[in-house]
Amino acid sequence: MAIMTRDPWSLLDQWNREMNQLPSRGDDTSRVEGSDWTPAVDIKEEDDRFVLHADIPGVSADEIELSMDQNVLTIKGERKHESTESGQGFKRVERSHGVFTRRFALPEGVDAEHISASSKDGVLEVVIPKQEPQSPRRISVQS
Repeated sequence: MAIMTRDPWSLLDQWNREMNQLPSRGDDTSRVEGSDWTPAVDIKEEDDRFVLHADIPGVSADEIELSMDQNVLTIKGERKHESTESGQGFKRVERSHGVFTRRFALPEGVDAEHISASSKDGVLEVVIPKQEPQSPRRISVQS
């Protein structure tokens, strides 16, 4: 009779993996179905702006499409698959390739007209300035 060992944490690990595959909360519009891969993104809020960093190695700046519509920032692009001209096949492929799209609902009060973006060393940086807060103004009532 063979002795079988059981890892008591294996069921919990399996449950966590399955839960991570479920759709996220309904207010997260950042992941888009139909994308072949999803670039990792960090968003930092500063006093006067938001700064988004997206890891998009292998995609040049002119191949990245950035758009803003109804306070939703969209990043689109495609990382091409490397082909081997020598006829030798890959033994392992772990790097993702293909089309990607990310969407981010931005809060009210951002200055969409002055968003800027740059790409360096495979990292896209998008700077989203905040609008100057407007102080309330007093309106006189005519009699």
